[in-house]
Amino acid sequence: MRPDEIEACWKDPHSYKCGVYYCKTDPRVIVPRRFKWMGWTINFARPSAIPVLLGMIALVGLPLAIVRASGGGIVVSYLTVVASIVVVCLLSAYLSSTKRWSH
Repeated sequence: MRPDEIEACWKDPHSYKCGVYYCKTDPRVIVPRRFKWMGWTINFARPSAIPVLLGMIALVGLPLAIVRASGGGIVVSYLTVVASIVVVCLLSAYLSSTKRWSH
């Protein structure tokens, strides 16, 4: 799909079911929210939506669990969570780009 076709899918109000993005024609698993400044959401019409969601949760939760289990203090725990969230945000920005999907 061309970037303008992907953008048209994303803007179509019929692509949202009960506030959840669900568009089979959009090839992206992670997409910007309706208001782009609010971050990203998952395209639950994609078969890989649930594994991606679980992976994102693991990217934040596992490093924190490791730090806590190894006796890391509260400051180290906060820094670990912040670093994990930055990684998730960067990954989401990359995966939601329409330029990645243009052929």
